[in-house]
Amino acid sequence: MQTANAEMRLWFVAAMCFALFALLGLLVSQRTPTRIDVEAVALRGVATPLAAFFTALGRWPGVAGICLAAAIAFYFMHANLRAMYFIAAAQVVSQAAAALLKLAFHRIRPDYWLLHQELDFSYPSGHAVTSVVLFLGLAILIWRNNVFTRPTAATAIVILAICIVGIPWSRLALGAHYLTDVAGGVLFGAGWLCITLALIARFAPRAAL
Repeated sequence: MQTANAEMRLWFVAAMCFALFALLGLLVSQRTPTRIDVEAVALRGVATPLAAFFTALGRWPGVAGICLAAAIAFYFMHANLRAMYFIAAAQVVSQAAAALLKLAFHRIRPDYWLLHQELDFSYPSGHAVTSVVLFLGLAILIWRNNVFTRPTAATAIVILAICIVGIPWSRLALGAHYLTDVAGGVLFGAGWLCITLALIARFAPRAAL
């Protein structure tokens, strides 16, 4: 009963996140940048090399490396490898969904980008989605799998937490997204992660949440 209630709460939170994501997208995609977007331009150019590192970490080569390292760690620690596969699959599918949603919202990217001009649309930020679905998802799994010692788990979670914050921040520091793009990516990623955790609780119960 407790697991069923947890699953229901996760599905409810997912629905709320998706609703807020859609509402935000409708509010910002067909209008000039909001005041908060304009003010967030002040972050552009801050610690550009560090921002470039975090952005690279959120791209497919970095993501693939993180997934491979996590799979190896989970395997040798006899952790719930099936749950880790759920997170990896959620990352792939969420990025495909985010790419389609960018076409639907059709928001033009900022014109003050640094380092590299990206030609796709802006809302939501795929990097922000990755920071939640993959990095927060792995942090939750590591904390919930008691095969990891607390110092090891704490160290891994601190590193992942830095990435969870650093990757969305990097998109603003490089001028690649508006702040509301990042917020939308976080909402969409949170909804997707809640669904993934609900599926893990149902189909990989050794990591029941």
